[in-house]
Amino acid sequence: MVSLVAGIALLATPASAQSDFKKSYVSDMKAFVDHAQANYPFFDLKGIRKDWKTTSKRLEKAAKKCKNDADFMKLVFEGVACLRDAHMYVTETKVEMPKGEPSFYTGVSFMPATDDRVVIMFPPSGKGASLKTGQVVLTINGKDARKVLEERAQETWEKGGSFSSLQRARFFEYRYGLGGESGDKFTLVCLDGKKKKTYKLSCRQEKSGWPHTYNLPTDLKQVGKSFYYSKLESGVGYMYLRRVDSSITEGMNEALTTMTDVKGWIVDMRGNSGGGYSSDLTDQIKAIKDADLPVAVIIDAGCISAGETLARDFVNIAEARIFGSVSAGSSSSKKDWTFPSGIATIKFSTRSRSGLDGKVIEFHGITPHEITEVVPEESLAGENSSIKRAEEYLLQR
Repeated sequence: MVSLVAGIALLATPASAQSDFKKSYVSDMKAFVDHAQANYPFFDLKGIRKDWKTTSKRLEKAAKKCKNDADFMKLVFEGVACLRDAHMYVTETKVEMPKGEPSFYTGVSFMPATDDRVVIMFPPSGKGASLKTGQVVLTINGKDARKVLEERAQETWEKGGSFSSLQRARFFEYRYGLGGESGDKFTLVCLDGKKKKTYKLSCRQEKSGWPHTYNLPTDLKQVGKSFYYSKLESGVGYMYLRRVDSSITEGMNEALTTMTDVKGWIVDMRGNSGGGYSSDLTDQIKAIKDADLPVAVIIDAGCISAGETLARDFVNIAEARIFGSVSAGSSSSKKDWTFPSGIATIKFSTRSRSGLDGKVIEFHGITPHEITEVVPEESLAGENSSIKRAEEYLLQR
């Protein structure tokens, strides 16, 4: 078995043995590049064929200079990042990889708002008394806040990573507001009532998890790990699905059987991290359809993989209307591929699941029937704009 220790010991091995190691890195990298070139299905969809051509040539050249397994695996991760695929990753490796350096951000999360504005979603710790959810951010370091965040999102997408789409990269640029090196400083000018107020922030908080909820209905009943539900004062039923797992089927069944007098259902799937589901969950969607209840689904670019497929099925089966923003654009079938030397196995996407309007879900995502952004005045008042729009739609039905 080749390990980091063995890689370090190369300095003490005969030249012929070192040569064998290097030949393995070169042949493994070529096999990886050739396999991706021949089998990765999304080069043209994502517009990355030219980028891949440049990157793959550099990786094959760099493989000749690898001194140990860790060096080689770093190159592999660069290749994976170039393909911009949330479902592509190293599933197992014989190499004990060193931990990456921690990433930092200011601790504040943002949301795009109406009229090309930006609002605070989640204030950083220690600033909660002054920064508020829904507060409008006018400028970041003296530049228009919306323009700054949109430009950073574009840069993140072009750099490559575990994002299958620009909207997913954009989502995390807003959620992990203003990431950078530890100690990087940012100046925000925000509206405080009708007055402008300046806030000084720095990258001190390590990235870990990400905020995905704000101003949700109170008194939510939890079923299992991932399902929450309640009835709004208007008589509309509300479900929040954090992940697609067995608790979703159980929770939907409980909600439908205990709340038979609702005027319709809001299914909130923002931030849904995916998972998997069986025909049992499909049967629950059919039960909503059979009850002749209107359905409004809310999504965003935090809704990924099985969450996107589920949102599609609510439309196809229950004739749901979707609100929110475009989903993550990451929903594919996958297959394992192992390097010839056996050093690692990579999960490769093979094809995308179908979405709506004849488009595949990968890269495109699920586009809502009605794009909804935060209305700052509503958010400051403790309301959730997407829930409010969905509720209004159901009551009209």
